[in-house]
Amino acid sequence: MNESFIQKAKNLKLLLTDVDGVMTDSKLCWYTDGEGRHIEVKNFESLDGMGMMFLRACGVHTGIVSRGSAPILQDWASMLGMDVLYYSAMDKTAALQDACARFAVTLQETAFIGDDIIDLGVLNKVGFRLSVENAVAEVKALADYISPKRGGYGAVRDICEQILKARGQWQDIVRQVTDGTFQDTRRPLCIVKGISKK
Repeated sequence: MNESFIQKAKNLKLLLTDVDGVMTDSKLCWYTDGEGRHIEVKNFESLDGMGMMFLRACGVHTGIVSRGSAPILQDWASMLGMDVLYYSAMDKTAALQDACARFAVTLQETAFIGDDIIDLGVLNKVGFRLSVENAVAEVKALADYISPKRGGYGAVRDICEQILKARGQWQDIVRQVTDGTFQDTRRPLCIVKGISKK
């Protein structure tokens, strides 16, 4: 953990993340229900969810930016008490700009976790660039921190934990969870569908 990472972590006010390949292993699965509808299924890592909850409890806004449209994203983001979900986001930079305006934060106070070239536009704009072990080379080349864990296997939890350690808040979280005083104060989820360039 270098000094640049520590400073960016301390300045962080908003963390946005991609989903497939970051919060999942990137495999897309569907099943057909009794009425013939095709339903997308995603496997999330519970440790990632706890990491996001801990980050939010320490004052950082959180959100998902995905080009995908699976309804399960709403349930997952809501369960974690995230602030905003952008799905069917054909332009991720438009989602980034909307989120910064929505929460009155600057790009320098914003982080994004990405894994594929579709994330390069956002990563080029934010002040804190984060990635995962399975990311493509172009994304890794930009990242301030690359989790040693793969997407869907605890990478987001690792990133959240490293941020909270850098901010000096991790031990407080451990203490609160241990003594039963941790407060999971969930905020209402704002859902933004199909955002694109204006």
